[in-house]
Amino acid sequence: MDAKNRPGVIRLLIYMLVAASVSGGFAGWVQSSEAALWTASLSLPDWTPTGMLPNLISILIIQLVAISLWITERGKGGLLRFVAAALTLGLVAGQVLQLCITFGGRDVSTGFLAALMLWLYALLTIAVVGRQCRPAGWLLWPFFAWLTFGVALSFKVMRLNNTSSFVGGL
Repeated sequence: MDAKNRPGVIRLLIYMLVAASVSGGFAGWVQSSEAALWTASLSLPDWTPTGMLPNLISILIIQLVAISLWITERGKGGLLRFVAAALTLGLVAGQVLQLCITFGGRDVSTGFLAALMLWLYALLTIAVVGRQCRPAGWLLWPFFAWLTFGVALSFKVMRLNNTSSFVGGL
């Protein structure tokens, strides 16, 4: 991509605005819907973050994903650049899907499986994006760290609240 057609700062600002809107919108949905009541009824481990902290962390981390996407689009690489950008967008879509499955479906077992699948997808994405553009790949590691914490939390919540043997009796 030549310098004239590269995404500029305005596109970065749009990406960041959309990312914050999506993250904040889903946080608002979870907090204001029956999903919040469902979550309050669950047995949670002592190390579960409370209040607005998870929402703030999610909003900040999704900004890094938006910046990573922007950097990826500005890089060279033709097909690899396109694949890396598509995978990065898939991270956001996967996060939205995982939230819908967990809180919309109100099922801790399926939510854990969705979080685990997203975790594996994030590893693939970081590998591809890092190969295309190292700084863009580095910006995805905080997302991966937060996702790792979410998988561990989902597993513990599943163990504390699940009476079925849906996930192989875990």
